[in-house]
Parts: sequence; structure tokens; C-alpha cells
Amino acid sequence: MTDRVMLDIETLGLDPGATIVALAAVRFDADGVGDTFQRSISMTSCQRAGLTIDAETLDWWLAQDELAKEQLSGGDRLADVLEDFAEWYGDADEIWANSPSFDCDILSAAYDAVGLDEPWDFWNERDFRTLSSFEAAPEPEQAGVEHDALDDAVHQAEIAAETLRRLGEPEVKA
Repeated sequence: MTDRVMLDIETLGLDPGATIVALAAVRFDADGVGDTFQRSISMTSCQRAGLTIDAETLDWWLAQDELAKEQLSGGDRLADVLEDFAEWYGDADEIWANSPSFDCDILSAAYDAVGLDEPWDFWNERDFRTLSSFEAAPEPEQAGVEHDALDDAVHQAEIAAETLRRLGEPEVKA
């Protein structure tokens, strides 16, 4: 069985080096979703690590509904969250994101900013956006809060799991 992780982050910018306010992930396979990881990250700790806040992205966040905006306050120290995520991630086979060129790149930059290595190798990155464009992909309504990192990760993982089930569970090449 392939150990897959769907990642979603919420940020205050669109480029590597942006402040991350929430990090969530869920394990999944063709049978569905499993164990989850969710943490809120302190904006102050991100800025202390040299990460930046983009004013346009902050304005966009301030226009979101109250439940989504809750991610902008509080949170734990960036380095602590990244260490905990690396431990939770373990030796997973694949990391999925919508898309890796956003989530994985920004998260990698955050790991660099605090002097840690991300827990995955670039060749383990998979693109949910590509998978969800296949005709076999379902189009369910999202449960939960849009732009909540965990709700987004679970929604994406559910679609990916069903799509993989419909396509036939591929084996990971050793």
C-alpha cells in the first residue's frame, strides 16, 4: 500500500518565502482518507524567520468569511510546527498538493528559513490539480470551510482517493 500525504497550506503570499499561517495534511489511498495533521502558525514567528507578508494577499484574506479568517490569529512557532510535521510525515511515499509548485515550494522555503530539511524528496511530489482534471475525477461539493487548510486537504484527498480507485490503484515504482 502506498503511503500518500495530501498537503495544504494557507499563506500570506504567493511565492516561496511567504508567511504560512496554517499547515494541514491527510494520509490517503484509494480506500479513502486517514490520519490528519493540522497546525496554525504564528505570523510573528514567520517574520522572525525572515518570511514575508504580501499586502494584496492579506487584503484578500481580510475579505474572507470569519471562519476562514480565524487562521490569521494565534498559532505556534514555525520551527516547532515544521519539526512536528516532519515527524508526522515520516517516510511517506508521496506528497500531493494543489499544486506542488505552490504548497511544496513555499513549505520548502520555510524549512530553509529555519535551517531544517523538508521531509520529502522532490521526486515524491505529486500534482492534485493534474489528477483532478482527469475525466475519472468526481466533482463533489466541499464540506467544511473553504480556505481552511485541513478542510481543503481532506476535500482534495477524498477526490484523489476516489479518482485513484476509479483508475485502479497504481503501484509505486521502487
